[in-house]
Amino acid sequence: MMKRTVNISLLIVLLLGAFAVQAQDPVTLQFVGWGGPEEGAVFQELVDQFNAENPDIVIEYEQWQDYIAQLQTAVAGGLPPDIAYIPDGDFSAFVSRGQLVNLQPLVDASEVLDPEGIWASALGRYRWDDEAKAIGTGDLYAVPKDIGPTVLYINEDLFEEKGVPLPDPNVPLTWDEVVEIGRQITTDANGLHPGDEGFDRSTVETFGVGEIWFEIAVYGNGGRLVSEDGREFVADEDPRTIEAVQWLSDINHVYEITPTQQQIGSMSVGQMFETGRVAMTTNGRWAVTGYRNTLPFDWSVRPNPVGPSGELTTYNNQEDCTFAGWSGSVGLSIIAGTEGEANQEEAFRFLEFIAGPEGQVAQAALGFQIPNQVDIAETDAFLQPDQEPDNAEVYLEAARCEMPGPWTQTPLYGQWFDDNFWRGVWIDVVIDNTVLAEDAFAERADAFQQGLDEAWASVQEQ
Repeated sequence: MMKRTVNISLLIVLLLGAFAVQAQDPVTLQFVGWGGPEEGAVFQELVDQFNAENPDIVIEYEQWQDYIAQLQTAVAGGLPPDIAYIPDGDFSAFVSRGQLVNLQPLVDASEVLDPEGIWASALGRYRWDDEAKAIGTGDLYAVPKDIGPTVLYINEDLFEEKGVPLPDPNVPLTWDEVVEIGRQITTDANGLHPGDEGFDRSTVETFGVGEIWFEIAVYGNGGRLVSEDGREFVADEDPRTIEAVQWLSDINHVYEITPTQQQIGSMSVGQMFETGRVAMTTNGRWAVTGYRNTLPFDWSVRPNPVGPSGELTTYNNQEDCTFAGWSGSVGLSIIAGTEGEANQEEAFRFLEFIAGPEGQVAQAALGFQIPNQVDIAETDAFLQPDQEPDNAEVYLEAARCEMPGPWTQTPLYGQWFDDNFWRGVWIDVVIDNTVLAEDAFAERADAFQQGLDEAWASVQEQ
């Protein structure tokens, strides 16, 4: 009789415990990002799907507008979100201050995320060695939501109108070919081209080139801005980097195939391309969604141009790449000191969902990104052969070979670099054409290095 009483009591305890677990409130976590209405709709749908499949978790999704400033304020004020987008260029600032949760143990235990199947160029930029204070090595503190390579976009209708053959979809243009095509398509109000007698640049109606982004030209010529460990500024002594910056000045001031500053002042390069006035310009994969919905002409993409050095600067120094450039990325992190950290297994389950196959296929369908997983990127879920651009394979080579932006290689890049380059070298060489690139870099070499040293010192003090 006593034995029966004990068993009944035990059964009651177990049942009560089960009911208590079922009645326990789910973990509620705030997830923030940014983006347009298309991205917002896709992510809200993903969040709704995740919540339905995970009744023990409630993800509350918000889009913030002035994103980084708002996130920094929230973290500093002690009211941060649990899960957040972390742009690759801002990763070092957050991780070096201990504001991100180390995800490596969770990644190692995951049965959903396979790091070997993710683009290496995407994954590497979210590593941090806290002991060595080094970026790009050590443990993962974010998982890539996406990777966004940069390529050359072309207006096919404008090529046809000017009688210029379309560039090979698989072979990068040389700088000389960019200039030659640019001259043929750049046309003033009288139908004249650069080099023709009487050509009037102020009345140009169509331009051969909108812009070749600075880093694209540098990496496409085998140049570098900083050493591989990010500690030394090397551009001032790198002839390939100097040559790239000088060429960007020359296509403006010597070859006259790009818009002037006055013309850009009244209409941006992006607007010129979108309205059919520019034949070739750099942009990222993120432009595709908008272009599919708005461009009134046929368009496609091409590999980034390559310089005369015969060298490329590529991710992990891969030697079989055909072109170079930089790719952007946004990571997903759990913010330290939040409910997300206290319930990091639940928070990481959401990261797995977004960065895993289900979330990546849904985001690829929108068109604005390449899946972070290589095997998905190589399928029609991303390539979408029935939609523009019709040669999306170019993005795959870009994702494999392109470097992360230089802002991911050093801390506080926007502070030490921007003052010396964009408000210094760039204005003197490319905008005003008053100083040669070699001289402009030499003049500011010490200032570049001093700023970089101070940026690293600030990290060491964290």
